[in-house]
Amino acid sequence: MAAKLGFRRHWESNFNILPKVTLTPASWSRESILCVTGHGTFPSYLYRFRLHHSDICTCGEKGYPLHYVTSCHMTLYYHFTKPSAENTQLWWKSVLSNKLSRIKISKLISFLTENENLIKQKPDTTSSSDSDTDFSSSPRLQTYGLRPSRGSIPRTLISPPTSI
Repeated sequence: MAAKLGFRRHWESNFNILPKVTLTPASWSRESILCVTGHGTFPSYLYRFRLHHSDICTCGEKGYPLHYVTSCHMTLYYHFTKPSAENTQLWWKSVLSNKLSRIKISKLISFLTENENLIKQKPDTTSSSDSDTDFSSSPRLQTYGLRPSRGSIPRTLISPPTSI
């Protein structure tokens, strides 16, 4: 039930910004849509699907897109003015209607993708969201990003051809 409420809250916060799905391409870039919806390499998104051990950024705050766009010290160059809580949706609409702001968001998402290991908290540090014991006591290897695709072949299995 809690997962349903979390999804509903996430849906309602984004529905007013991206109100409908259409077959015509959006005027926004992929990066802009990822930033508004919170999908991608954000710790909050990866933690939600158990792809990361924590939803906390390296600076100690929750790793939501608005945090990286407005207050994270790792992304200082890309900062926008932080909106008030009641004006967040209107702020997103305003930012996305400005072409220069969309370019800045695209650069921010590219930076976050390239420097994924810098923005995610390491598993040995404590955080408020580490109450889930599945991650702390798990004997499996921890990942700091998306897992390799199922079709990938481990390098140890690939050997160079031997000459006869």
